[in-house]
Amino acid sequence: MFVHVMKAAVAAVRLLFRNRRTWLLLGLLYAALLFAGYVFVSTREATVTQLVVTLGSILSAAVLAVALVAVSVNYVSKTGVKKILADCLRIFAVSVPLIVITAVVVYGLGKFGSQLTTVVATRYLLAGVVAPLVAIQLWIAASRGGLGSTIRGFREIAIQAVAPQSILVYGCGLLFFAVAPYFLIFHTMPIERAWLELSLLVARLVLSALLILFGWVATVGTLSVLSQEHVN
Repeated sequence: MFVHVMKAAVAAVRLLFRNRRTWLLLGLLYAALLFAGYVFVSTREATVTQLVVTLGSILSAAVLAVALVAVSVNYVSKTGVKKILADCLRIFAVSVPLIVITAVVVYGLGKFGSQLTTVVATRYLLAGVVAPLVAIQLWIAASRGGLGSTIRGFREIAIQAVAPQSILVYGCGLLFFAVAPYFLIFHTMPIERAWLELSLLVARLVLSALLILFGWVATVGTLSVLSQEHVN
C-alpha cells in the first residue's frame, strides 16, 4: 500500500509541475485568497463601508477557496476552464451540507462534555481529519460523476475517505500544509539584529505559504489519482 501511495503522489506532483498554467492559476487564486483574508482581519466593523468590505472579503474568500479546490481536483486530469467553472458549483453544493453537519456535530459534542479528553479528541479528529477527507472525496466524486451519482454513492465515498491509503496520503500532506508551516511561523530563535530578524520572518512566512499551497494541492491531487485508479 505504501509503495502504491508513493507512486500516486509522485505522479500527482509531476503533473503539477509540468503544467505552468496550473501553477500560475493556483498562485493567483491563492494570493487573492490570502489578500481577502488579510482584508477581513485588518478591517474593523465600525462603519457601514467597513461592514460591506468585511462581508465582501468573506464572500470573495469563499469563491476563491472553491475555485482553488476546483483547480486542485482537476489538474491531474488536465481539464479545461469550462469544466473547472462547472465544478465550482458542484463543489460548493457538496461542501455546504458537510460544513453544516460537521459544525453541528462538533458543537453538540462540545455541549455533551467539553472537559472529557475523549470528547475533545473526537472533536479534533472529526474536524481536522474525517471531515476534510470526506470533503475531498466528495469534491472528486462530484467533479467526475456529478451531484446525482455523488449523493447516491455517498456511503462508498465515505468508506473510501477513511480507507488506510486515504489516511496515509492525508497524514503525509498534513506534514507539508500544517505541521511544517506551524513550526516555521511559531518556533523562532531570538536574533539581535532587527533587520535580520525581519528578513527571516518574511522568508518564513513566504515559505510557509508556499508549503501550505503545495501540500494541500498535492494531497488533493494524489487522492484524485488514487480515486481514478479505483474507478478504472
